Formats: sequence, structure tokens, C-alpha cells
Amino acid sequence: MEVEFLLALQFLTKIPITIDRMEGDKVMARSMAYFSLVGLLIGGAAAGLHYVLCLGFSPAVANLGAIIFVILLTGNLHGDGLMDTADGIFSGRPKERMLEIMKDSRVGSHGVMAGVLVVLLRCLLLGELDQTSQMMALVLAPTLGRWAQVYGAARYTYARSDGGTGSFTAYVGWRELAVNSIIAVGVGCLLLKMSGVILLGVSLIGVILFYGFIKGKLGGITGDTLGAANEWIEILTLMMMVLLPLFKF
Repeated sequence: MEVEFLLALQFLTKIPITIDRMEGDKVMARSMAYFSLVGLLIGGAAAGLHYVLCLGFSPAVANLGAIIFVILLTGNLHGDGLMDTADGIFSGRPKERMLEIMKDSRVGSHGVMAGVLVVLLRCLLLGELDQTSQMMALVLAPTLGRWAQVYGAARYTYARSDGGTGSFTAYVGWRELAVNSIIAVGVGCLLLKMSGVILLGVSLIGVILFYGFIKGKLGGITGDTLGAANEWIEILTLMMMVLLPLFKF
């Protein structure tokens, strides 16, 4: 379990962790059980930094600082997946060509636009919240975003027939999804109580719709689309945090 957690931490962040021995695809898949926990740790660190920055700067500066911190801590791993996915999906090409475009290390206009819009949306949506809600959103978004990745890996087949960096997801199953779901539900209900149930329900609908769209385009998931799902659910979480007061919980 310790190795699996460290693998998840190594995979999802730039924290200098070195696993001495080579791990196979099955161990990598089992490490996904800890994705939401790592997301919770990332979000907790971002919320802590946000609190400190608010002591000397405006909320807007604190919001941007927390966003930059997460990007640096994760090496923009999921943002890169989002940009590659946007370049492929919106290229208007056949499935196999889409997959080739997504493997290209260069970023196209669709990817750049997607990346810019996500950062802008994060800043604007956080700016709509009070400080307490901002800190809760910073914790919830990465937790639910990593849950969304595990949901996709557990429920959908891998799209590339020739393998790839995300091919280990073929071994992800109900164990990994159950552990992540428990963490996501626990954090959501702990922070938001009954409003958390609404947020979790909307997140589930959002992730199902997202992967349904991706499956229709590619026939399955890739590592890039898992990253894109993370970004989509994080933005959806922030949107719901702004709208939750309308439900009067």
C-alpha cells in the first residue's frame, strides 16, 4: 500500500519521489486507488497557501497564487492532457488521426484556447466566492477531479490499440473506484453537508456526459482524456460552488 500511494504521489505531482524498483502495470493501476487522496492533499496545500496570501494580498492575488501553485506542483499534467484532447477532438479528423494528433507534443490553436479558458474560468469562478468558500473549492476541485480520472479508467476501455502511457488503466477496476468514491463523498459531505450531495450528483452526471462524448469520438479513453476529465470536473465543481447558495442548504 505504501508503494502504491507513493506511485500515485509521484505520478500526479512533481514532488521528488523515487521508487527504486520498477513497477508493473497492475501495481500502477492499483495506485489509482489513492488518486483522490493525493488530490485532497494538493487541494489542502493550495487552500493553505491561499489563506496565507490573503493575509497580505487581495483575494484575486491569492486566487491566482493558489492556481499557479497547483499548476507548478502537478507539472500542468492535466492541463497538458486537456490541451492535447482539445487539439485532437476538435480537429474534425477521423478517430485514428485524432489519436495521432493527441500524441503530438506540439500544441495547436484548439489546445491553447482550451488551456487559456480553463485558467480564466478558475480565476473568475473563485472570484465569485467568499474566502471560506474559496478555500473549500480549492480542496474539493482537485479531489473530485482525480476521482473523475479513476471513474473513466474503471468504466471505459483504452482507445489506443498500440498501447501508450495510460495503457495500465486496463487493470483499474471497482476497488480503485470504490476507494476514490468513499474519499470524494466523505470530503464533499464533510465540507458542504447536504449541499455536498448536490455537488456530487452533478459531478457524476458531468463525468458520465464527458466520457460519453469522448467515447463517441475516440471509442474509449486515453491518458490525455483522463487529464481533460480532471480539468472539466474541477471547473464544474467551481461552477457548482457558485450556484449552491441558490439551493438554500
